[in-house]
Order: sequence, then structure tokens, then C-alpha cells
Amino acid sequence: GRSARFLFPGALSSCLQLSAMLASAFALSCAYVLPSPLPAPPASRAAAVRMEAGVPVATPMMPGQKTWMPKAEDRAMAAKKWYVVDAEGLRLGRMSSEIAKLLLGKHKPEFTPGADVGDCVVVINAEKCIVTGNKAKDKLYRRHSGRPGGMKTESYEELQRRIPERIVEKAIKGMLPHNSHGRELFRHLKVYKGSEHPHQAQAPEALQFGGLTSTPDSQVLDLTDPDALFCVEP
Repeated sequence: GRSARFLFPGALSSCLQLSAMLASAFALSCAYVLPSPLPAPPASRAAAVRMEAGVPVATPMMPGQKTWMPKAEDRAMAAKKWYVVDAEGLRLGRMSSEIAKLLLGKHKPEFTPGADVGDCVVVINAEKCIVTGNKAKDKLYRRHSGRPGGMKTESYEELQRRIPERIVEKAIKGMLPHNSHGRELFRHLKVYKGSEHPHQAQAPEALQFGGLTSTPDSQVLDLTDPDALFCVEP
């Protein structure tokens, strides 16, 4: 009985310390798991977040701009004119440059770089287009299949006999912008072999080019030997 009486005060203090430690740990855990509620937003901010009223129209970035830009109706296919060009006797390069101007729209006062404001062009008799000098034999066209050793080379005469439309298409495509805008303009070019084309419904207007475009070649190479008549045959 005496030993229990002397040990009781120490045991009681230990229990009180243990209970105090458990209480503090429980309070800390509750504070971590259950955070305090967030303050309510102010009434003015809550009322501003309303999408039913619509978004106000933004002010233009350049209110003082006076430069005219083509609208959607100016770039539509209904606003384009159709032209037909007879390539018989026309020089390839000069004819292609004039057709590229029509596709780009440089013949119009509303021409805008990068905007599709040009017209549509139909080329017929592509096999009767001419080149000057000795280009018919010297001018080469190359294509590659994408595999090793797959390059094919042919002259102007060979390609004109095989696919004459490709000669005119390659010449005009090289004079258009080399980007998506140029690829879109190239879709407005129609090249056909012979004098017939399937675009009578568009009522294309006949277009003729003058100047050096239709002038015959005046520098034809004459390779005959003038002294051949005086040479003695063996």
C-alpha cells in the first residue's frame, strides 16, 4: 500500500502529459485534413462572370487603316472571269508569263498580294506551242520516282509528243508563288490538247496576245553549209 501511494503522483503526471500530447497531435491532424473554408468572393466579382449577356465587340486593332482589302465576295468563284487562250504559234515563256498575271490578278486595280483575286484561264492547242532557238532539243525535263536510280530525263520534243499539257503547266506553275497561295491559283488553270475544252458553260472570253508573244522566231539557226555547192564530192 505504501509503494502504490508513493508511485501514484508520478503515474498521474505521466498520464496527464500523454493526454496533452495526444490532444495536440489530434488538433494538428484536424487542422491539416480540414482546412478552413475559403472566403466568399465579393458580390461585384460574382456578378461580372455572366456569359448570357454576350461578349462585347472588340475594338479594331488598326482603326485608322484605309487600305482596301478584298472581301469574301471579291474572292469567290462567281466573281472570276474565264478566258481561253489558243497556244498555237505562241512562245512558251512569254505566253506563260501573261497567263500567270491573269491568275494572280495583276490586271485588276484591286490586286492584293496573297489574295485570290485573279481569274480562270483555259489553254487549248497546247501541243502547238513553240520555243525559239535550239530549245526544242536542248531543254530538258526531269522527274524522279523517289527510288534509287529513278530519275527520268527527256527533251522538250519528247515531252511534247507524249504529254504536251505538262509543258505549259510546268512553265506557268514556275511563275506562281511557291506556297499554298500559288497552289490554289494553279487550280484555276486548265490546259488541254487540241481545240476542244469542256468549259463552254463558263462562256470563256477569247484572249489574244500580241508583241513578241506571237511573233515568229526571227533567229532560227541555219545550219546549212554555204560552201557545200562548191565542195567536190569524193
